[in-house]
Amino acid sequence: MKDIKKMLAEEGKSVLPDAKVKENIRKELGITETESAIAYAHSGEAAANKKSRTPLIAACAALVAAVLFLSIFLPLFLNRGNGSLTIGNKFEQITGADSFYAYGAASVGSLLSSENGAQAATGSVSKSLSRTRTQTAAQADGASDEAQIELLSRYMTLVEGLLGEGGITETAIGGNGDYEFGMTVTYTDLLGAPVSYTMYYDKIFRGSETDGGEQEENYAIVGVLLAGGAEYPVKGNYETETESGGGESETGSELYFKAYTGENSYIEVEQESESETEGNESEEEKEYAYSVYENGRLIERTTVEYESEEGELELVMTIEKDGERETLTFSGETVRGELVLRVTGNIGGERVRFSIYVREGQYHYVFEDGSSSDHDRYDDDDDDDDDDDD
Repeated sequence: MKDIKKMLAEEGKSVLPDAKVKENIRKELGITETESAIAYAHSGEAAANKKSRTPLIAACAALVAAVLFLSIFLPLFLNRGNGSLTIGNKFEQITGADSFYAYGAASVGSLLSSENGAQAATGSVSKSLSRTRTQTAAQADGASDEAQIELLSRYMTLVEGLLGEGGITETAIGGNGDYEFGMTVTYTDLLGAPVSYTMYYDKIFRGSETDGGEQEENYAIVGVLLAGGAEYPVKGNYETETESGGGESETGSELYFKAYTGENSYIEVEQESESETEGNESEEEKEYAYSVYENGRLIERTTVEYESEEGELELVMTIEKDGERETLTFSGETVRGELVLRVTGNIGGERVRFSIYVREGQYHYVFEDGSSSDHDRYDDDDDDDDDDDD
């Protein structure tokens, strides 16, 4: 009750009825302005009539107050914590070699930290999602669904890194004896917890360029990435080139970051961008592609990019595997204080739609038919292993 009184005190002017509403209430109760004036100005019969009306008026007033309360405040209570998820475009923060390698270490590290290491990026999205699911069908192929959705859940570590608030930050640290330089990269997951990885490396300079008084150094790296309690050899390259003339310019680049999971097996992330300028107009398209190689053979390629839909950013993921192309679009919102990812896409040639509730230690999948499935979420405690290895 104290909370309600406090809300009324704070929001009373904006939510309590104005003079027009009060007049409508008087008319519904059968009280005219004349009667109200007589009741205040005279005693006797008018006062007696007012007194006789008191119980009825009190009851009606209580009813009106209850209706007002339910219509005004109940939606506020139900919608508390609801709203769209604020998504920042992390690609816009990649402006040089340092920020590119930080992104590579963070995004590839999130995949490597998942269960079964590099296989975190190799799972195909469940084809069962493309069917009209019934409870009977879900039970019939439940084992297959569980295995495939588990792979999608492990893929979610990358999605969390790209949709979480804030950017990816890199902090320079000393080398480890084997390598001259070190870097700790940190980002925030969807529940606001920090996630970090450490990389040690040597630099191989590719040259430098100056733009508007700022000098940018391009360099390749060789080193190791600590992720999920394990150590992975890495190498990367950052090289850009701009050609201009006749009022037009075009920029090309060769940017990649590789983390090896075996002698000839690795995950590679590449920046793919096209930038064209003509006169006063410029256009740039940028996406990042993750390729998974096993024994020198490409087994899966996934691209991620941001797209704007009605002024809000969404994350689009395209998976190419075994000759099939599957697309998923992620957007986020909070529902009664709980974070929910809305997922739509095209899998197996059919449209799919489902929701993922992001909870501590768990992803809760809810499908259009009302069926659901729970799977383990990435464990932030894995980051502690990284610190132990430093």
